[in-house]
Amino acid sequence: MYLATITFQQFTQLSANGVINGAAYGLLGVGFALILGVTGRFHFAFSFTYSLAAYFVFTLHNRGPHLNLWLALAVGLALITALGVGIERYVYQPLAVRAGATALLAVFVAALGIGIAGENLIRLFWGSSSQSITGLAQKPIHLFKNRAIFLNYDVYQVVSAAGLVMILAALLRFTPLGRAIKATRGNPEMAQIIGINPRIIYMVCFAIGTLFSGVAAFWYSIKFAVVPDMGLRPVIFAFVVAFLAGTARSPIRVFLIGIAVSLIEQWSSMVMSVRWTQTAVFVILVVYLISLSVDPKTLLARARGGLASAKA
Repeated sequence: MYLATITFQQFTQLSANGVINGAAYGLLGVGFALILGVTGRFHFAFSFTYSLAAYFVFTLHNRGPHLNLWLALAVGLALITALGVGIERYVYQPLAVRAGATALLAVFVAALGIGIAGENLIRLFWGSSSQSITGLAQKPIHLFKNRAIFLNYDVYQVVSAAGLVMILAALLRFTPLGRAIKATRGNPEMAQIIGINPRIIYMVCFAIGTLFSGVAAFWYSIKFAVVPDMGLRPVIFAFVVAFLAGTARSPIRVFLIGIAVSLIEQWSSMVMSVRWTQTAVFVILVVYLISLSVDPKTLLARARGGLASAKA
């Protein structure tokens, strides 16, 4: 009955929303997958750098020196990228060396602590109330005879996200730096033998991933608002997208998986309440993870054995 109430116009609007939100999910998933796939760090502090990037732009443009919006964005992205590299260089790397065999857990705990402490620091310096980034005119765009309506912000977000992902894909495929990143991801010890410094590559990956999170945060905050906990939901979806796509996959594939996840989230609202749409995404993740642990040949062999015993 609920499905029958969905019109073609609503389906078109939901699909447009899926592509728009999916561009953000995909960009975040690409950044998270690059960090996790190459460095092995479960960078939960991704949520903190996401939120802080928006606050940097807000402060530079609306409060402090009142820079031009695009200049404020450039400076804010530079600052947040430097912070992401600093977290890897001065927190994760020394901790991983000292922790030894338990480095994975130690880094995760540190990342979790940075994320929680960072959110509280944001509340301390900027307060808990929402803030708005101004300076970009809002213009509605109508497609398919008003069956899909979105903002010019949304177009900028999709185009910039797709552009960054394409640049990263080209960098990984055609440049020496890209080959060094892939070599480090495949075998850090062997990469070091052939003259690649994994520690430098790790910092490069953190720079790229943090930059991507900052861009996604900017478009979200200029469309909605800047709030201290705005990074929690995006980092969860980045995690889902990265795992569904595979951390060693092409950035383009990860980006498209992000759009697919968002479309599923939007389309599921046709058959369930909106508050449960995120559940559908996590159900898919759980099913996918279970499928990875199940060997179809083993199941088939057991089924054949069961049939044979039943006949006997």
